[in-house]
Amino acid sequence: MLTRQSTIRPAINLFAIFVAMYFSELASFSLSVDEELAAFRTDASIWIIQGRWGAYLIEKFLIPHSVMPLLTPAVFGAGCVAAYLLVMDAIGKQELSIAEYACFAIFCGFPSWFFIVEFYSNIAAVGIGLFGTALALWLISKEDTSPHSLRFLGAVAAGGFAISIYQSFAPAILVLGIAIIILQARAGAGKSLGRGLLHTVFLLIGAAVFYALGNAISRSFVPGSNAYFESLSQPGFLFQHPVVVIGRVAEAIGGIYALNQSTYGVALWAIPLLLILGGWALFQEAPRTRVFLTAAAFVSLLVPFGLHFLAAGSMPVRSLVGVPIAVWLFAYIAVTSRNSRIRVASAILLAVALFQIQVVQNYRQASSYLVDKHDTLLAGAIYDRLSAMPGFDAKRNYAISVFGSQPFVTNYPKPPDSTVGHSFFEWDGGNPGRIAPYMRLLGYSNLMAPTPDQIDRTVVHLSLMPAWPAPGSVEIQDDIALIKLGETPSYMYQQALARLANR
Repeated sequence: MLTRQSTIRPAINLFAIFVAMYFSELASFSLSVDEELAAFRTDASIWIIQGRWGAYLIEKFLIPHSVMPLLTPAVFGAGCVAAYLLVMDAIGKQELSIAEYACFAIFCGFPSWFFIVEFYSNIAAVGIGLFGTALALWLISKEDTSPHSLRFLGAVAAGGFAISIYQSFAPAILVLGIAIIILQARAGAGKSLGRGLLHTVFLLIGAAVFYALGNAISRSFVPGSNAYFESLSQPGFLFQHPVVVIGRVAEAIGGIYALNQSTYGVALWAIPLLLILGGWALFQEAPRTRVFLTAAAFVSLLVPFGLHFLAAGSMPVRSLVGVPIAVWLFAYIAVTSRNSRIRVASAILLAVALFQIQVVQNYRQASSYLVDKHDTLLAGAIYDRLSAMPGFDAKRNYAISVFGSQPFVTNYPKPPDSTVGHSFFEWDGGNPGRIAPYMRLLGYSNLMAPTPDQIDRTVVHLSLMPAWPAPGSVEIQDDIALIKLGETPSYMYQQALARLANR
């Protein structure tokens, strides 16, 4: 078992690797869509409505204002480091070699993580959830742990709390459990394969029950619903359109594991090759259980997509927290293979993969930087135009009614399942409920979102105004600022036009 003295230096080294992988994220403060709402949030109960009561507790008592630079991604990094050290201890690694350090970069920096790291309001809690996942499996990894022991009950509580932070940690528990079982078996240690897998399943069931109890208790105090969250649950769609769902899941798997460029916008051809080499190395090294272990390893690649089948085949990339663990498993097996040829080839591929991941990260950072500049300048230009309107009073509050959007165009990749590279002035087709709080964050504190009645009162006139940046694209009517950014109305304004047409 790792002792306090034996973990300090590895922890420092691992965190240094995390900093290298996420330096651009740690050194900047680029707001993503949704952060403009989270920055003004005073009631964390939104997490309870989404079934994430653990995230509620973290925001309520630990990080009440999570939209901040440096700290929240650093907490995520600390969670990654602590989780990795627990995993290394579970598989019997007393000292970390270059291979363990190099593979940590995949564990914490596989690009599917980037889709949640872009949200300051989520990432610290996710780091804690990853630690809880690893802690649960570390607690049951010893041979003398039975489902009736206090150690096992502690594992259930840790796993349940991880799920309460993000429900996607449920499949991640299974993925990491499979990884630990495979690596223990490969080293000739740990529980028997069947017993280890059975205990992991018991842990997952117990953690799910613990989560459900906490969810029932918290929801009794905070009733309500979330349309977006509930839209992700469509189990009936699978039975009505199974071929469509399977096709969507297959497409998602291909994008996530870099079989195409649809997810990251950049080719990561080294990743599929690493997966192949890792699978081949495992098949070679376990003559008696090669089929079982290799099959279990490839199943771990599919487990993170289990929730896709309940969501009509589509889930956000940020929800796939088990994917980096599965990819890490294959990379680790490959670079520590007993076959020298596989080991050398895998080391080269791992170096290439890490470089490609940095390309993805830096492309995202470039897009974030440029869209931030665009939005800051556009917000200032709109406010300057407003302040030049006759009758404008800087001490007076104005609701802004915004028609259309102002897209940000860049030659850098804009991943379709990410907010990176997307402007606050284009999201939702131009949503004043987002634009107003974003501008307030920049210091334009007298701007508010419009009421439905104010939208109805202004939508027809807005539709006839010229679009930005033409003269006349900004007006003031009493306490409402009218801004036309584009010719195509958002869904909200389409509904307003339809309501008026039906009167």
